[in-house]
Amino acid sequence: MSDCQLPYDDIEFQRSKDTSTKEKMANIDDVIVVNDEEENAHVNETTNRVEQQNNDEEDAPYTKRKRRKTSNAWVHFRTISNASGSEVPQCIHCGEKLKKLKDGTTTPLLRHINTSCPKLKAVNKGQLKLNVGFGNSTESSSLIQNWKFSNARMREVISHMIMVHELPFNFVEYELFNVLMKEANPAFNKISRASIRQDFQNIHYMVVTCHFVDSEFNLYKSILSFVDVPPSYSGVRIYDCLFKCLKDWNIETKVATLTVDNARTNDVVARKLMENLNLQKKLAIDGRLFHMRCCAHILNLLVQDGLSEIQAIIHNVRESVKHVGASPGRLHIFSELAKQLQMSKKQLILDVSTRWNATYAMLSTALEFKEVFENYADRESTYNTLPSNDDWKKVEDVCSFLSLFNEATKNISGSEYPTSNLFLSELYVIKEALDNVALDKKDCMNSMACKLKEKFDKYWGSSNLLISIGSVMDPRYKMKLIEFSFNTIYSENKAGAEIEIVRKTLDEMFTEYVETHREANVVSSGGAFAHVQTENGSGSSYSNVSSSFMSSRFGKGLKTGIAKYNQHIRSVDTVESVKSELAIYLDEGVYICEQGVSFDALGWWKANKLKFRILSKMAADILSIPITTVASESAFSAGGRVIDPHRSRLGTKIVDMLVCGADWYRHYYGVNKKNNKENDDVVYIELE
Repeated sequence: MSDCQLPYDDIEFQRSKDTSTKEKMANIDDVIVVNDEEENAHVNETTNRVEQQNNDEEDAPYTKRKRRKTSNAWVHFRTISNASGSEVPQCIHCGEKLKKLKDGTTTPLLRHINTSCPKLKAVNKGQLKLNVGFGNSTESSSLIQNWKFSNARMREVISHMIMVHELPFNFVEYELFNVLMKEANPAFNKISRASIRQDFQNIHYMVVTCHFVDSEFNLYKSILSFVDVPPSYSGVRIYDCLFKCLKDWNIETKVATLTVDNARTNDVVARKLMENLNLQKKLAIDGRLFHMRCCAHILNLLVQDGLSEIQAIIHNVRESVKHVGASPGRLHIFSELAKQLQMSKKQLILDVSTRWNATYAMLSTALEFKEVFENYADRESTYNTLPSNDDWKKVEDVCSFLSLFNEATKNISGSEYPTSNLFLSELYVIKEALDNVALDKKDCMNSMACKLKEKFDKYWGSSNLLISIGSVMDPRYKMKLIEFSFNTIYSENKAGAEIEIVRKTLDEMFTEYVETHREANVVSSGGAFAHVQTENGSGSSYSNVSSSFMSSRFGKGLKTGIAKYNQHIRSVDTVESVKSELAIYLDEGVYICEQGVSFDALGWWKANKLKFRILSKMAADILSIPITTVASESAFSAGGRVIDPHRSRLGTKIVDMLVCGADWYRHYYGVNKKNNKENDDVVYIELE
């Protein structure tokens, strides 16, 4: 028997007035009552009782015969005796007892079946469920349930499929894909790539981006994976998903930093990952540079908090832009007025309320059309949100002030150049502007500036080591910018202490790099004979003979005097020569570049890597760390530049690899996803 579903109304009991009672009941036995053994038992009981009654009537031909129960209603009722001995009908589904009926009356029974019985109401809403066995086995069974095709659910599943398997958005527009879906269910509606991209906004996923520097000091950014994060979206769950991704790439022990936004769940992720790496002693300076909070996200929190002071003005400007764009007619009127006033050809911008830089763009653009809005109000009677002159003055002051934040955000949001060396120079200018406005009580921006200053001190009340060391690794700044900017950012007493913290951290970090370099040299000098070379034939012959004699006489592990000296000079001379690299770098004057010419910090270190053998490695590691996760938002514009195990590998030529959190870019350099055991590259993680 195959699985099927039958509505209750489709079960018909064919009865004929001319057939005998036994034939009628035989037909009733063929009826399948679905998913209710009790109901089957009641039907059998009813059948047996009717047969017994007929037999009794045949045995007593002279007694008064009862009316035959020919109504279909009796299929759902049985007769029982009440306390007084009278027979009353009882529903076999819900067990309700009805009053004693007059002979031949079934109207109350039918009314109960059609409108009153709660069990039958529930069944009639859908289809009955059949228990059907498959094959010859009586133990294997399956329950067919009520089911309805949903295009919305199909879109959700397809969105997850595209994300998990990293398929292109236009996959849903493939001809054969749509043929397949139509064959599976003709009710399937075709989905566009624009729709599927929009559906992605409702999916909880993590994008892991890899930033790394190769041996030629070139900076790259590559997506590693899109990670589906199932509920609950706790820090532990996110950590598990991230760690699985890192393990798939065999870089779980190579993480150096984690850049995330300011969410509390990300604090849990950073703490657990740092604890794991600290146990293996894989982090520099005990992980003090490990957790990097997204600077762009912090700036967003600062400005959003400050903008709350002028929400009424922002509302009027936003509604003004909405009113103009509400219809083509209004937009045409506004455009004609702009032409008459010889305004710029810029277009009005409607902001996204959660992005302060979008609000800044809306305000600054609307400010340019101030006179157009005033003329537009004279022609549109429905326009009633025109900002006043005082409001426009405040908008102008706000835009002038926010331009500092906007410039800083643009500078640190790049992914094709180092950013850890750029933020400090922007930060102290912002702090200086906040202090100046906050001190002027008459300034209309005073309340907003005070709120911003409070948030600024909360997030940058103590120095951010990564930002500070990053600026030192820029030859244009070195310690000079630290000394200059800290006196603006901090009080006079605190500035000296913060500068000392940065200097001690630099020394400690450089010492660790020296130790790592020394150990690598000692290990590489272990096979001394392999490194001994001579320039003439006689020397080579003597060396070979001596080596052969020593090996045969005292064993293969014995080293010659030259080999021991080489090992000694590698360890001692290396340490002594590199001790002064940091001091030499800081004592030299800063690099002054021409105005208007972009400066490549990594290019400078590449040109000076022979002079600063170890410090250049440290600088490359620091400069490669992104300080924002803004680039994660452009993950869907990566196109085909995505690493997968079939076409991309990160080779051993890669010196450093920076895996920068939940936006995941992939590039064609590489480490084999499954076979990267021998690569000792440094890895940095950033989560969005």
